[in-house]
Amino acid sequence: MSQNTVREQRNTAIDVSFIFRRLWRNIFVILMCACITGVTAYVCLDHFMGSSYTATMEMAMIARDNSANLLSDGSLNSAMTRNLNVLNSEMLAEQMDKDEDIADISGSVSASQVAGTNLIALTASADSAENAMRLLKSALSSYPTLSGYFESGYMLRNLTGLSVDNINEAQPRTAYYAALGLLLVLAAGVGLTVFFCISTERIHSRDQAEAVLDIPVIGSVRFSRKKRKQKALLVSSPLADGLYVEDIDKLATRVQEKMAKEGRKILMVNSIQENEGKSSIAVNLALNYVRRGKKVILIDADMRRPAVAKIFDHTVDKGTSLSDYLKGECSLQKVMCVDPKQKNLRYIFQDSAVGEADRLLESREFSELLRRVASHMDYVILDTAPIGAVRDAEIIAAAADAVLLVIRQDGVRAAEVNDVVDVLDDTGVAVLGGVLNMEKGNRGSSHSRRGYGKYYYGYGNKR
Repeated sequence: MSQNTVREQRNTAIDVSFIFRRLWRNIFVILMCACITGVTAYVCLDHFMGSSYTATMEMAMIARDNSANLLSDGSLNSAMTRNLNVLNSEMLAEQMDKDEDIADISGSVSASQVAGTNLIALTASADSAENAMRLLKSALSSYPTLSGYFESGYMLRNLTGLSVDNINEAQPRTAYYAALGLLLVLAAGVGLTVFFCISTERIHSRDQAEAVLDIPVIGSVRFSRKKRKQKALLVSSPLADGLYVEDIDKLATRVQEKMAKEGRKILMVNSIQENEGKSSIAVNLALNYVRRGKKVILIDADMRRPAVAKIFDHTVDKGTSLSDYLKGECSLQKVMCVDPKQKNLRYIFQDSAVGEADRLLESREFSELLRRVASHMDYVILDTAPIGAVRDAEIIAAAADAVLLVIRQDGVRAAEVNDVVDVLDDTGVAVLGGVLNMEKGNRGSSHSRRGYGKYYYGYGNKR
């Protein structure tokens, strides 16, 4: 089987875990809409629908004389069929319309054979017992006028009289129809969600990403919840999930391999949209490389919504931000911070958002900063503003050696990622690939690996 065929099969395969995630995300809205529909339908139907009443008369088909032909089963069945057809015909309805006594009554009349007998049950339904009785009486009086034209050997004899004892009240099925409406809306919500999942181009799994993206997917990082008292997801934290640490380590290895091929040092970590977890990926890559004995400097170049200082719970002194250095208001020694616990790790933080950040990033000072720190470090990792939101990332890409795109699962469409890759290619920067972040599902072996994750965690946090 060719590689293209495998990619097409991955792209068209139904991702059940993705469908369940979308259903779980939208279940509240679906249930709310279904409940509103059910309650509204119940109130409306209860107001407009009333009870219906049915009056019934039983009649027997009998021969007028004792002729052998008339008493045969075949003749009797034929006569039964003829009379039922007339009782349920438009002719009877037209004859009844001539009765002025029922001119203002809306209802219906029907006849059916009692199974296995020569009996016919004639019923009339209306919105009141009186009207049902009037319809039945009109049908009984109109029928003989028509029977004279087609029936001579048989006759219908009434077995029950016109009595209130033969009238039944049927309560409206308000709750039934309201529940049916609720179920229909619920099914429609589930169906639309499933249809969206099948037809969407959002990146929802690593296999799908590999099939539809123009860049390789070099890693995936599972979704991990912060534990109590854990301010950020840091691989250096003793509270870090071992499996999350393992994912970061695998990603760091792949990035290191690709960076080493061309002697690249300056890595820009970017995303298409906000809240895709690019800052956490950038920080944890830096921490991972430091554990490997590499000299790393982490620069928060997102001067629109800086996050690195918050992740480290670090207070940035006034006048010591990246923007202050680019404006010439402070020296590099003052703006660069050294982690007391990680001797090989340096930081350049950004305290708050600044206006016209793109002009500062286009300045000669920024490109010189990157060249200067790169000469003393093994890696320069840049956390940058989302490329799909502002042009800052395009400016930085021109000065960087490589780009790692962070793609949040279920967050962006394949076309958006591929468009961004084209933009980055135009800047001349090498796009190493993408990493699927906050991945849920598609980890069938995660439970079996949990024990290994525990041991890996102990190794990863060894001082």
